[in-house]
Amino acid sequence: MIHHATSLPCGSWPSPFSPQFVNGKTIVFSELTKDHDDIYWLERRPEEQGRTVLVKWNPVSGIKDITPQPFSVGTHVHEYGGGAYHVHNQQIIFSDQKTSAVWFINQDHDPILIFQDDAYRFTNFRIMDNFVICVAEHHHQNQVHNTIVALSLSTPQQLIVLTESADFYSSPRLSPNHQHLTWIEWDHPNMPWEATRLCIAEIDSSLTLQNKQIIADTNHQESLIQPEWVSDTDLIICSDRSGYWNLYKINIHNHNHLDAIAPIKAEIGLPQWVFGQQSWYSISPNQFIAQAITNGNAETILINKGQITKLDLNYPETCPVPFNKENNYAWINNSPYHPAQIMMQDHTGKQHVLRSSNAIQMSPDDISYGHPITFPTQDHQEAHAFFYMPTNQHYSPIEGELPPLLVLAHGGPTGQTTNGFSPRIQFWTSRGFAVVDVNYRGSTGFGKNYREALQKQWGILDVQDCIDACQYLIDQKKVDPKRIVIRGSSAGGYTVLTALIQSKLFAAGSCLYGVGDLTALAEETHKFEARYLDGLIGKYPEEKHIYQERSPLNHIHNIQSPLIVFQGLQDKVVPPSQAEAIIQALKSNHIPYAYYTFPEEGHGFRQEATLTKVLEMELSFFGKILGFTPANLDEEVTIYS
Repeated sequence: MIHHATSLPCGSWPSPFSPQFVNGKTIVFSELTKDHDDIYWLERRPEEQGRTVLVKWNPVSGIKDITPQPFSVGTHVHEYGGGAYHVHNQQIIFSDQKTSAVWFINQDHDPILIFQDDAYRFTNFRIMDNFVICVAEHHHQNQVHNTIVALSLSTPQQLIVLTESADFYSSPRLSPNHQHLTWIEWDHPNMPWEATRLCIAEIDSSLTLQNKQIIADTNHQESLIQPEWVSDTDLIICSDRSGYWNLYKINIHNHNHLDAIAPIKAEIGLPQWVFGQQSWYSISPNQFIAQAITNGNAETILINKGQITKLDLNYPETCPVPFNKENNYAWINNSPYHPAQIMMQDHTGKQHVLRSSNAIQMSPDDISYGHPITFPTQDHQEAHAFFYMPTNQHYSPIEGELPPLLVLAHGGPTGQTTNGFSPRIQFWTSRGFAVVDVNYRGSTGFGKNYREALQKQWGILDVQDCIDACQYLIDQKKVDPKRIVIRGSSAGGYTVLTALIQSKLFAAGSCLYGVGDLTALAEETHKFEARYLDGLIGKYPEEKHIYQERSPLNHIHNIQSPLIVFQGLQDKVVPPSQAEAIIQALKSNHIPYAYYTFPEEGHGFRQEATLTKVLEMELSFFGKILGFTPANLDEEVTIYS
């Protein structure tokens, strides 16, 4: 069908992507796994105030919710959580996000409480006979202690500490014969994508660990993640020793030797911000399915006796899970062209959609595709991004108009953006904005060297790459150089603040729970990230002067562009005091600003009302600054100066 588009100023186009559609109608899928014929996953439902529900699909009985109200599956270990449930032979262990209590469900019976203590948080569960082995985090008088523990399934409130000498733990895994336990551990100042240790110990029926050994070569400064047993004596582990996270096999009787399974210049691994991530699965001792990321783009591969074959499984968000029969896979599909789906492939190769995150059908003519771009940087290197053109089948720019550009700086900063379908990006592109989503240096998915390029350079290279992405698009006459705005949350918020300080390229900015004071962050932030800045900035307090030099709060007087700030008052990662200090500085310097706080939100907004308000206020704010009138807004922003 031919559509005759109406010319309207960019930013003012009526859009099929309302804030309510983006935030209230779209479910967030995560942590898909399997148990025999059953497929399980988590659904975060904005219409239920962000409650996360464990859901099961069975080929006979179909889809059903497993965790009833008021449970919300989640954990706050490391503040970012993940790994909050485990299923084994129809036995389910899960953590409730609100109370941090651990519950047990046995074959569709009602949940049974096995442990609750306000001082404890749990994750990474594995069932061993009558116990659950997991990672525990104990909070007491501003001190945080991480351990691996066992919780009894038959005696409520029984907790046995298995190991506690390291600063951090993840991925406790039992050998098939239950004679050995392996796990990952690391210490400050390292982050898990910088340096970890793979450990093993004998474990007996009394849950006593003996003969602990570090079973990977300790001469390497390497990130070891995602250990899994493929036999009683053989482990598979991801290591980045080659410059990319790849798979290696270790025999416990020759534990200083890692055998590369199928070397590839691609990342089979993700930064372990959250627990429960899985980039590969074993199909048999010599056959594996994996997600391999090359230059930021993910592919599914099959590794069979060291040989690699690509699989066409649409657009898996993470590694597909093999189940039941050969060639059967289930995965969260994250296509660039439609909302996320739960999909499975049967043994004939036919693919089925089990669940969609949004039931509303969108026209492909209203969806903007994120084109990968590689652009030159000021220091003669290369950086990467995804570029989205304004797209709306009913509207087009007025004659001669170039679109405004929204620059997105992802969080982390050790993280990655993809071009999977994002309703929030489509919210902007369908209104006439171009969007560039930047994988600045320091991002993952491009190899270890690119990931480590931000060491000691945070606040420099990330900002430079965002500016250079804009310049690249300006040179190609894709965007209006006078109407560029920048948005980021958390670490991305720090990039926003620093970019506004260093450059007059940006007409306005939006900062969501962003870092304004690096010294305060180093002194006040939670344990997991307490030494993160050692690598990104420098040792603290020895190099405190660098922290002061790069803290946006010390240079707020250089910001000349209007800024809108959003902050959750329950934020433990970036405390509200930082946002308050930013606003006071803007007020003192008479810079136009808007400021919104949310009493029940923490680090990362979850509630539908919050997410909707943020989008509406940003659109209204940018409209006032850039000079367009947004369509169909329920509320207008209030700007102060």
